[in-house]
Amino acid sequence: MSIAAAVISLVLLLSPKPWTGLAPIQWDYVDTRLCLAMASPLAAVLIAEMWHGVVEPSTLDSPSRFLAAAPLFLVLRQGLPRTLTWTDLSFALGALASLGILLIAPQNSGVDRVSSQFLNAIHYGDIALVLGALSILSLNWWRKDCLLVRIIKIAGLIAGLAASVLTGSRGGWIAMPVVTALILYVRSGNKSRRWNVLLPLAIMAILAGVYAFSPAARDRVSNISSDLIHYKQGQRDTSLGIRLQLYEAAANIVESHPFLGLGAHGFRNSMQSFADAGLLSPLAAQLGRGETHNQFFAYLTDYGIVGGLALLSIYVVPGVIFWKRLNAPTGPARRAALMGLTFVVAFWIFGLTVETFDLKTTVSFYATVIAILAALATCADKASRAARVSPQ
Repeated sequence: MSIAAAVISLVLLLSPKPWTGLAPIQWDYVDTRLCLAMASPLAAVLIAEMWHGVVEPSTLDSPSRFLAAAPLFLVLRQGLPRTLTWTDLSFALGALASLGILLIAPQNSGVDRVSSQFLNAIHYGDIALVLGALSILSLNWWRKDCLLVRIIKIAGLIAGLAASVLTGSRGGWIAMPVVTALILYVRSGNKSRRWNVLLPLAIMAILAGVYAFSPAARDRVSNISSDLIHYKQGQRDTSLGIRLQLYEAAANIVESHPFLGLGAHGFRNSMQSFADAGLLSPLAAQLGRGETHNQFFAYLTDYGIVGGLALLSIYVVPGVIFWKRLNAPTGPARRAALMGLTFVVAFWIFGLTVETFDLKTTVSFYATVIAILAALATCADKASRAARVSPQ
């Protein structure tokens, strides 16, 4: 779907303007910086692999999905905000659908963990969780919502939380307090003291309720401390212990090959040598052939600092754009900026414990949502500039 959207967007951009009704692109810093950021992962992968003399086509697919979102952003930003009001219920419906899939057609992913047939438990739980957050943030986005719409959006938050708990994706849970603190900081300025007190208490009550009434959630949280104890005792083949082993191996690679990494699949191909040296257990080496369980280490080990900076731009550039638009002149633009900032921060945290961009599905989801929310947060800039330059 992301490729189809990119192709359609390119056709619209290249078609005669009278046919499409789109104004000519007047590049500004937002267009330039976001498009360059979206292109940087693909450029970094190509630079590193050409340096090492092996360009692996399979490694180009996922980073190209970032670039594919650039035409979509440009087209949406040329449109008026009212053409994008269809996004209003999309996040709530997505969160509800994520829970519905787990209830109707679950795929077992281990003890007390479920997922779908098309996505593993970790990525599925993370996406469901962020959809729930965006659902509640979309309350009264374009207008004061009617009671039914409010119920749907609140249900979207609950569904996202429930789906995350069912998948047992602990890495995503780390994002909840950080995102909550961010939202409260941004929204507290124009709210009453009662709101600033009651909302954090309500959120804490929800999280406490999830922990109290979900044995699966309690077990997943308690496993963290037990894994650490076992790791210190030399029992390294636990969920957390394997990650720690892989992080140590990745740090060694970054230290020895800092600039352009090892090239395509460099981390995966080095697993046996680390196992032979005793740095990794056989199980950790086997799992490391699948992923590093950290998005930054994945880019740093294979593509070096060049890849790390490219990955960083995917978070920082949209994040700065959203941050600057938190005081936009229109309410919908301000809300889109807050939703976009929340989305970026959440995905950055997700990437600390799993490779978020190793799958085409997750890359496409991230890039497409960024394109939509960035267009919504900044389209007022285009409209105001067009009004200033239009003939009287």
